[in-house]
Amino acid sequence: MTVHSSEHDLLAQLRRRAGLTQEELAERAGLAVRSVSNIERSAVGRPRVSTLRAIGAGLGLDDARVGELLDFYRRRWAQPAPERARAEPAVRVPAPEPLGPAGAAPTQLPSPPSTFSGRSEELSALDTVLTGPGGGHRCVVLDGPAGVGKTALVLAWAHARHDAFPDGQLYADLRGSTGRPPSAEDLARQLLTDLGIPDADVPSSSVARTALLRQVLAARRVLVVLDDAASAQQVRPLLPGPGACTTVVASRHQLRGLSIRDEARHVGVPPMPEGAAARLVRTLLGDERLRAAPGAVDAIVQRCSGLPLALRIACDHLVRRTTAQAPEALAAWLAEPAPLDAFRTADDAECDLREAFTASYRQLSDEAARYFRLLGVPPRTRLSRDAVAALWDLPLRTTDTILAELASAHLIEEPSPGRYELHALLWEFARETGIDHDPEPIRRAALRGILEHWATRSARG
Repeated sequence: MTVHSSEHDLLAQLRRRAGLTQEELAERAGLAVRSVSNIERSAVGRPRVSTLRAIGAGLGLDDARVGELLDFYRRRWAQPAPERARAEPAVRVPAPEPLGPAGAAPTQLPSPPSTFSGRSEELSALDTVLTGPGGGHRCVVLDGPAGVGKTALVLAWAHARHDAFPDGQLYADLRGSTGRPPSAEDLARQLLTDLGIPDADVPSSSVARTALLRQVLAARRVLVVLDDAASAQQVRPLLPGPGACTTVVASRHQLRGLSIRDEARHVGVPPMPEGAAARLVRTLLGDERLRAAPGAVDAIVQRCSGLPLALRIACDHLVRRTTAQAPEALAAWLAEPAPLDAFRTADDAECDLREAFTASYRQLSDEAARYFRLLGVPPRTRLSRDAVAALWDLPLRTTDTILAELASAHLIEEPSPGRYELHALLWEFARETGIDHDPEPIRRAALRGILEHWATRSARG
């Protein structure tokens, strides 16, 4: 093949204008240096569309300029070889058609629960961080324990703010609680496909995919919901660059790295307060059934620790009985020999509270899992940092490290500085898991350690 000068090559001109060497552009685009060089020198067959899109992303081009780049090389390689050397940069062409089927904006959000209630503070916090003074934030993290209703919250908010995102709403389940989360590379491909990019045009390089995703989102006001995120590393390559696009991440983990490195805002999702939980129970059960079982609301609220998943499982158990059976069904439910057995759903593991806790527990390090189980040894109460160290028989520094891991996974809460607790259902999970895994001498030693700590503290007055 005849090699021509790059003097009039559009890519060379764009690269120089951006102040980049071929090596720097290749690194940004996730390509080999020779790929950039060969295109500029016409020393390659017709460049692949995916390669040109990756280069456009590396250059930070908008859709119109990428369209110009594609059009230039389509025209160049449609000419006879002698004409290619004289090819001049093409006149600017209009921007490509909007992405998506027939130009339609993607609308992928699942429906929120029709009985969603409460969460006024969290909804207000979402409004403030996304639309408040200062222009809002490109990323917000909703984090909280298993079963607390993070997905329902973000979907309720996103549907209510539908008009704020006229270019579409994307939804991806990152499966962080399953132990088999997809890679950021696979997720980037999924989002690009959802935005209308043909598979053949999705770059093979993960760096180029990320760059292309940011380019596609840059000029659009899109909401991206990333549900059940496993880690900051899984999310970071999917975050948009500057522009009007917004990402809301829901996770069982605090994902502090996104706040530290990516300026994400944090909205914590705690268990529901008793009043909001009672209103949800009344909505789910209805007046007639509540008249038949007048103590149902208080009994269910007290048993469910403010977890919407637990509340919905309990109410579903009663709704499936006739109204006349409601009192007996409630009494039987309250008399379950193991408290977590009352929250089983035989045909759906995603609606089984014990399974939800287990999914979070399995992601702990072996050391953190061991000491989490010991939190179920003493009676449920709020523990000081020193009391936890005594229970675990560990130095304070090591105790702090393990507490940080448990807090990040929302398997322990710190309601006030240096004070830790588990809600009742999570404490029961720690207790039963410890009984199943830990020899009795280990559990007795842990109990002895914390009792001695309490006795010493009491003697000191």
